[in-house]
Amino acid sequence: MGGVSEKPYDTLNLAFHTGDDYRAVQVNRERFTQALGIPAQDLVAANQVHGANICRIEITDKGKGALDQQTVIEATDSLMTNTKGVPLIAFFADCVPVMFLDPQKKAIAITHAGWKGTVLKIGAKTVRKMAFEYGSNPKDLLVIIGPAIGPCHYEVDGPVIEVFQNNFVEWKRLLEIKEDNKAQLNLGEANRIQLLEEGVLAENITLANICTACHQDLFYSHRYSDGKTGRLAGAIMLV
Repeated sequence: MGGVSEKPYDTLNLAFHTGDDYRAVQVNRERFTQALGIPAQDLVAANQVHGANICRIEITDKGKGALDQQTVIEATDSLMTNTKGVPLIAFFADCVPVMFLDPQKKAIAITHAGWKGTVLKIGAKTVRKMAFEYGSNPKDLLVIIGPAIGPCHYEVDGPVIEVFQNNFVEWKRLLEIKEDNKAQLNLGEANRIQLLEEGVLAENITLANICTACHQDLFYSHRYSDGKTGRLAGAIMLV
């Protein structure tokens, strides 16, 4: 809400790659960052590809992908930094936003986890990368798993069921198998489980449990818009 994009991107679409009017997205990002009290030109954004690449962001990366699509960090679904004043942003429309804060080592990360990234354990890999780059202890991390498509609306078929069964020991907690060889998949819980397995404390993980498809008055849903819609954004910055 509160943006200038027209249908089917109405109204606060924050991503350039959707096919929306370029200037509208720029205005939306400027409104978004103004509300947060940060300069729009300082944002760091990536070209998200549903992979498991993680990029360490330095002060020299400040502004990459901020107000255009040409200067984005390429082929990356997780951004991390320990530099103050560098806002990291990622985009979502059903996929899972995961944001990390290490209050001890003063480091942050933001991760885009669709079903492919979730199977690739991008959240767990981000925890390990923060440990390697910044010395982060998983037990110190505070993590938010934001609004995403819920199991109530996320039906998957045989190939996706199989890959989750092969990659998650606790797959029965994630999949509600139905008679037609389909299942309802809980992506948020899948991300929570992999963080727990990496040593993140349960009490330090906040799972929103808000379904984007259930609340299309508030959120964009790629699955329930014939694939043509805007994108939400998650943003995180050290101050």
